[in-house]
Amino acid sequence: MNGRASKIGVSAGRLSMNAGDDDVRILNGLIGATLDSARHYKKVAGNVGNPSVRALFEHLSTERKSITQALQSQLGAISSNPMIESARNVSFTRRIFGNVRHAMDYGYIALIDEVERGEERVKAKYERALTNEKLSTLSRSVVQNAYKSVCAGCAQMHALKRYPNAERVHSERVEQW
Repeated sequence: MNGRASKIGVSAGRLSMNAGDDDVRILNGLIGATLDSARHYKKVAGNVGNPSVRALFEHLSTERKSITQALQSQLGAISSNPMIESARNVSFTRRIFGNVRHAMDYGYIALIDEVERGEERVKAKYERALTNEKLSTLSRSVVQNAYKSVCAGCAQMHALKRYPNAERVHSERVEQW
């Protein structure tokens, strides 16, 4: 590989160390945020009384775990030593969803608002990854597919505010952690 090819990140169809490092960093960030999203959906599901809302949160948790597996597969394909969920990613995702527990004390609307805010932050993280010119074409394709699912989850959070039985659901008591 000549010096010029390694500077632009691609030579004979392979990623250079620099391009691979960028992909690893970006994918790790998305993995951390997506795993945290899955964990919070699962926790919220266990604390919501309405069965249909609980089922939605459980479904979204499972979906996020599937997204994480796809991102981890791509990470494994491009790196022999992927660093999954670094300390920095964990602290970032705690900031994203840190207020969910607090919101549970204030009822259904506050909880949905906080989950929605967290999901918007996860969505924004995916959008930043997709606009990052250092992300390789192969990783970009995996991230794009994951992003579609994240967007669908965000839309479902928006839709919960317009739940047909809003008066009954919104007044339900959210159980403590």
